[in-house]
Amino acid sequence: HIKHIHSHLYISDSCIRKNCLLKMQNGNVCVLMLLCVPLSMMDIPGPCKHAITMDHLLQLKQLISNQLRTGCSITYTFIERKHLSVVCYVKAALPRVLELFNVHFKYVRGSGSAQAVVSIQNLILNIYSQHCIPSLDEQLEDPVAFEGQYNESPVQALQRVEEVLSLYLHLITTTNTPVNWTCEQEYSSNLPPTATQLTTSTGECDI
Repeated sequence: HIKHIHSHLYISDSCIRKNCLLKMQNGNVCVLMLLCVPLSMMDIPGPCKHAITMDHLLQLKQLISNQLRTGCSITYTFIERKHLSVVCYVKAALPRVLELFNVHFKYVRGSGSAQAVVSIQNLILNIYSQHCIPSLDEQLEDPVAFEGQYNESPVQALQRVEEVLSLYLHLITTTNTPVNWTCEQEYSSNLPPTATQLTTSTGECDI
């Protein structure tokens, strides 16, 4: 006679609770097998999962290619990575990306470069409006210790932007759990504010 064994098993966070019965007859023995489905497979992608795509990075690469190699420079403030995690570096750098575009990258309306700039600006604003990344609360999280002054070509500035957006894209496409955007501890290091000045060009750009 074949015996049936029924069991109710509790599965940890890595699996979904299921009662599964797989009969593998070997003489008169019935074997119960547990089939587990990883929770990551059940993840329902929200708007943040698709907020940034490779199309945005391709637009940025095209904008970099459009820059004239004239030897001119722009002076701007940006975040140095130092020992910051990817999460806290991206969180600190995004406001500086917006500032960089608003101040230094203005083009004739309707041009390819202008459209690329607007696209990246809208991307970042959408990230904030969808609450994908919380805005910096400078009373609690002030990354001033990681700010640096740069005097570089527009290409070099845009390459810094490219690094930030690439890190964010990799983060949201490889993480299946909610991201902890709390950075108070990382920003409150005792390092003094940065005084970086990288002068690699001559003359201010007139973009």
